[in-house]
Parts: sequence; structure tokens; C-alpha cells
Amino acid sequence: MVYINAISSNATLTTDVKELIPNVLLRRRMSEIVKSGVSVGMECINKVGAEKIDAIITATGLGCLADSEKFLKIILDNNEELLNPTPFIQSTFNTVGGQIALMCKNHSYNMTYTHRGTSFEAALLDAVSLIENADAENVLLGAFDYNTPTLVDVLGRLRPWQGKTIGEGAFFFVLSKEKNENTIAQIGVPEFLKSNIEKQALESQYKNVIYNDYSMTGVFHTASAAVLFNALMDIKEETHIYNSYLKESPTLIHVYVD
Repeated sequence: MVYINAISSNATLTTDVKELIPNVLLRRRMSEIVKSGVSVGMECINKVGAEKIDAIITATGLGCLADSEKFLKIILDNNEELLNPTPFIQSTFNTVGGQIALMCKNHSYNMTYTHRGTSFEAALLDAVSLIENADAENVLLGAFDYNTPTLVDVLGRLRPWQGKTIGEGAFFFVLSKEKNENTIAQIGVPEFLKSNIEKQALESQYKNVIYNDYSMTGVFHTASAAVLFNALMDIKEETHIYNSYLKESPTLIHVYVD
């Protein structure tokens, strides 16, 4: 079994960003999305100690979208000449995980998953597998997705998104082999289901089910990370989180309490 020993999110950040990212020049170059993701990740790491992290795994549906938009706009505005490389560098999906590793001088396993609505579950599966196979003892696991005005405008025109609130956020967890005084819960291997399951059927099979209908988080690719984080904030019994992004690729995350 794998233990969750630390959690952090952009909404619950307690440490000043200037302390988490002390390098002024680095902080100024970061877009708000990268700065937020890195800050949340660093706060989570600081709860256990950077030297203990054996792997960094992140998940995102759309990556640093604002930087992607900025880079494409620069291409158009400058006729593909004299391009500033910074927005391109920050637009890559592994920017947050890579930047955290650079700041911590962490040269271990570093992976980013971008599998639409199952991005977080894929990252979670990797993290749990690393620990259960004795390839790592402490893994930083994170998920992030942020909106832009362009994204909200485009999605609002598409039928599956009409009437829905678009969510966002950054959420990080430290998964560990060993239990300690800060352990919040245990987490199992996520399940990737073949088809959607009705809430009533799940509740007949599991004791406590959170059926993610996106009403609390808004709709975004890594919303299951937000649901997990919120559940861990006040967890008292085993919990099973069902997630189905736009009714595609349903998954189950199993969380247990001693």
C-alpha cells in the first residue's frame, strides 16, 4: 500500500511565492500558470524535504496554455522572425515538473502525462507502481490545468461544454512507501474502466463513493486531482472517487484510512 504524506493546492497555498521561488529573475520570467504550479509543488516538497523525493510526476490536459497562445501570437505578429524563445520553452507540457526538478537539483525520474481526462490517473498509476516495485520511496505527484479567455470562448461554442463551468487549479501530493505521523491516507492503484457506471451501481459496490459530476470543481482534464485533494482535506473513511471526463474514459481512485 502507498501512503499520502503531504498535499498542497493553489487555493490553500500558505507560503509566500517569493519564498518558494526565491530567484527574482526566474520568478519574473515565469508565466502565472508556471509560477502557480511550481509554487504548489515546492510547498508540497518542503513538507517532507526535497532530498527525500525520488521521482517527480505531473499530469496536465492542456499544459501551459497561456504560453502556447503567447508563442503562437508572436509567430503571427513577427512573421515567424525574431521569435522570443521563452514562451515556447514555458509552453511545453513538462515545464512545471522540469522547473521543480531544476530548483531542487533533483536528477531522478521525471515524467509528465497528458492523457486528456485520464491524465492524473495515468500519473497516479505510475507513481504507485514506482513505489510498489521499490523503484522509489517518495514521489511528488502533481496535476495542473488553467484557463485562458481564448479557451473559455472556444469551449463555450462547443455543444458538450455548453452550460458547464470550466474549472482550473494545481494540486500536488507526496506519495510514500512508509507511513509517518503526517500520513493522511492510503491510496491504491487507480482503475481504468471499460464503460461508465451509474452512481447507484457504484454505491451498491463501495461504502463511500464520490461521483464526480464537476459541480464542485468545474470541468477540466485533471479535475479528479481536485476531487482527491478536497476529499483528503477532511477524510474520515475509505473513499472511492469516480471520474468520467465528458462521459469518456471512466476511472476509479481508491483511498483508504487506517
